Amino acid sequence: MNWPVFGKAFLCETLYSIPFFILALFPFRNQLRFPLKNITFLIFLGQLFQSSCYLYLVEQAKSTRMTDVLFAIVCLSLYFLCVKTNPWKLLFLCFFIFNYIVTLRGICFFLESWFFSGSDLTFYSLHNESMLITSVFLLITLPPGLRFMENARERIFEVKSPAFWHKAWLLPFSGTFIICVYNFDLSIDVVRTPRFILTRIWLLVMTFMVYSILLEAFDIIRQQAMLRERADQQRTLLAIQHTQYQQLSRHMETVRQARHDLRQHLNVIDHYLGSGKTEDLKSYISQYRMTLPPDVARTWCENYAVNTIVCYYAEEARKAGIDFSVRLELPKQLSINEAELCSILGNLLENALDACRECTDTAPFIRIRAREEGGHIALAVDNTCCRAPMEENGRFRSSKHEGFGTGTASVRSIAQRYHGVTEFHYQDHIFFASVFL
Repeated sequence: MNWPVFGKAFLCETLYSIPFFILALFPFRNQLRFPLKNITFLIFLGQLFQSSCYLYLVEQAKSTRMTDVLFAIVCLSLYFLCVKTNPWKLLFLCFFIFNYIVTLRGICFFLESWFFSGSDLTFYSLHNESMLITSVFLLITLPPGLRFMENARERIFEVKSPAFWHKAWLLPFSGTFIICVYNFDLSIDVVRTPRFILTRIWLLVMTFMVYSILLEAFDIIRQQAMLRERADQQRTLLAIQHTQYQQLSRHMETVRQARHDLRQHLNVIDHYLGSGKTEDLKSYISQYRMTLPPDVARTWCENYAVNTIVCYYAEEARKAGIDFSVRLELPKQLSINEAELCSILGNLLENALDACRECTDTAPFIRIRAREEGGHIALAVDNTCCRAPMEENGRFRSSKHEGFGTGTASVRSIAQRYHGVTEFHYQDHIFFASVFL
């Protein structure tokens, strides 16, 4: 084995791969499948493999241009292996990094062709000058590239549309593919031309343009999703208010009738008392009690808003024949935002009600427990769930539409703002939801 060539190839391939793995892995540092030392070892093995292939091509007197393809395959494989998240979104982000590397190397080749030209110059012969130029450009361009990747990751992973991500990666890929095919020839006569450097720079500019436009579109999509969620909450609020109005109207009508009937009952009672017929009076009062409507009004807790939410879903559960059990120990004044707690409770109860309505073979139930103590609120909603919810990357897919549900995502988002904890799990046909704020 030609150890000097192998060692220099290993150094060069490692130099080129450093920016890729920093941009690829650092934004996902909390979503890695393996410890950092294990990932470093896998990257080391990948560099050994690439260097061995480079040495083989040199010894066989074949073009080492194919090492670019090998570099892409190795890096992409390690990326998917080490990061635990949606693979289509990873693929979309990956092409930004590839375009960055392609542009960086193109600029380095162009400068090398002008400043270190010679009859024996080839751009894959591991010149010290080439590695020096590459190192300088890495130090200059890596920090802004990393900031861009951090921002892109946050905004991209807020867009929940699986069908879109299955195709979105083709857009940056097509630009990369066209530029690489158009500039596949790396002879010194081609590399020194303005056309070469302009196409490489345009690749990076086009990549930034595409990603910037898409990121703005993602923001619009996310805002539309938030508006839809708010609209759903408003519809639920209107339904709650409508139910309250109906209950109040029924109560007022009952009171009016009771006041009218009370005069007649008082006349009868007065007659029995005047005639001394106490036994007949007792019998009459007993019969009158049986005609009184049941007292269905419930006060579940001292907080009016929370009590209103629970009353609404209790009525909906009663209509659906669902056993509804409640134990709330919440004060009149809550330690957190009242609207946000109602949003959490409403989302959980809405999901619980939908799940129970699908259960026809068993007696469905919903259990609510909540308590505030020392500025902390613990809330639990358990309900019958006849089929296990579909979970992907820690998030639940919606049973009403394509994509992920917004209910549990909203609960998690509110809990995070209060540095809280959420837990959802399914076991033995029961869905357990717990929130600690």
